[in-house]
Amino acid sequence: MRAIIIDDEKQAIASLEMELREIKPKIEVIGVASSVKEGIALLQKLTPDVLFLDIRLNDGLGFDILQEIENFGKFRVIFTTAYDQYALKAFKLRAFDYLLKPIDLDELQESITAIGLESKHNYDIPVQQLDQIITLSNAITTESKIALNTGDGIYLKRLSEIIHIQAEGNYTKFYLVGVKRPMLISRTLKEFENILSKSGFVRVHYSHLINLSHLTSLHNKDGCNVVMSNNDSIPVSTRKKANLLEELKKRNNFF
Repeated sequence: MRAIIIDDEKQAIASLEMELREIKPKIEVIGVASSVKEGIALLQKLTPDVLFLDIRLNDGLGFDILQEIENFGKFRVIFTTAYDQYALKAFKLRAFDYLLKPIDLDELQESITAIGLESKHNYDIPVQQLDQIITLSNAITTESKIALNTGDGIYLKRLSEIIHIQAEGNYTKFYLVGVKRPMLISRTLKEFENILSKSGFVRVHYSHLINLSHLTSLHNKDGCNVVMSNNDSIPVSTRKKANLLEELKKRNNFF
């Protein structure tokens, strides 16, 4: 079994490497990194069977690494952390695991044994478990994110990057800041409405969910529509207009 360790404490890396030599099956450490930047570069070159990832790094969070790599979902992630346990209770998942520092050898063996019993590289991550990794990330940082599972990888995107979301059958298109082509996600608009409705997102049409932070104007000529920060014009249905105006009043926008 091949492993990568990402931690900003040299002693923590050395200690984990020593413990990995004591457990079965044999673990080959194929790379180590001590920062978000180094971790991204390493995982762009190598795909391990298991990644030991510190949650807090000197230049950001371990979650920031998972946001940038294309092979996320191709290996197991075991978070190594000293972070308060209350935030981790909801995070004891089979798709992800965590070990509190200092790492207990028996707990390390238990995690590795569980991974060894799984089909190799069959590490598909259920949607609800992706949502929980976001919950933990958001508990640690004030910059809220969401996991977007595309055909070529899983991306953690900041909510502030999302301009609007459009229904496409049982799929949705995400229009993002600085991205020309929308990202196609295999989840319904209703699911994202449930997740994002308390974060400044409003359903303005049966096919459209908008981020109020990116709304630049509202027009009533030839039917109601809103214009977003990327200049996209979004129709507002008659049934949804009153709710939109109410949300704007709450935020003192346009009034």
